[in-house]
Amino acid sequence: MKHAIISEVFDQPEALLNRTVDLKREGYAEEDMYVLVKRADVADAVRRQSKLYVLVTDEPGTVASLVTSSERPIERWLGSMRLTKEQQDRFAQEVEQGRLFLYVDADRGDQSLEAGRPKMKSEPETEEQTLALHEERLTVEKQAVQTGEVVINRHVAETVQEIEVPVRREQVHVERTPGSEDVLEDYDFNQPGIRTIDEGDHLRIQVIEERAFIVKRPVVVEEIIVRKQVTEDVKTMTETLRKEEIEVTEVGQADVTIHDQTTRKDETR
Repeated sequence: MKHAIISEVFDQPEALLNRTVDLKREGYAEEDMYVLVKRADVADAVRRQSKLYVLVTDEPGTVASLVTSSERPIERWLGSMRLTKEQQDRFAQEVEQGRLFLYVDADRGDQSLEAGRPKMKSEPETEEQTLALHEERLTVEKQAVQTGEVVINRHVAETVQEIEVPVRREQVHVERTPGSEDVLEDYDFNQPGIRTIDEGDHLRIQVIEERAFIVKRPVVVEEIIVRKQVTEDVKTMTETLRKEEIEVTEVGQADVTIHDQTTRKDETR
């Protein structure tokens, strides 16, 4: 909702100018905006970047033409605005301290501030109608979709392997040879001359052989490395775009002048 009267103060010209741009977007007219400043150089900075009406309190020419000897310019200007006495005193102090005062009166009834505004040459009235032309522009949007997947499963495979292992074993050979047939005078069959470890009539000899058995141990024989990389392909897409164009036809004795200012940025490259 627009307000009839807006009064604000700013520290820098840039902040004031940005505010006026916002106000114009909201529908306020530039001719309804007034700026009060103390110094002429600050006023020049505002005038260079806008067409605002700027009043300077310390400008000698303004003082001589607009106020009496007993009245200061800022008091005269603030008094002509639709402000309370308290607001006038506060804004006068702000301006004297070097700040910029912006006054907007969208429903202006008092025209006294227009005394110093330069007269603008009146323009001849013209009747104007606008016809907007439209065209379709092509934009590309990309969406990531899953087209497949790779599944890697690990399973156990069994194979039968045969290996030959040499093993050693002992064999006992008994060799019998003829005796000397010598006469043994003192031999007693009850007490044989050959004694075994067990003090008996038997000779025990151990027979040893090697036996093989299999021990299985898991070892790393291979590693699988899976990498995924992104590649780019160029895909050509075709679409039909529509564009509105005009044709100007002169009927009868109509005097038509065409000014073509439609050169686009992409056509000037």
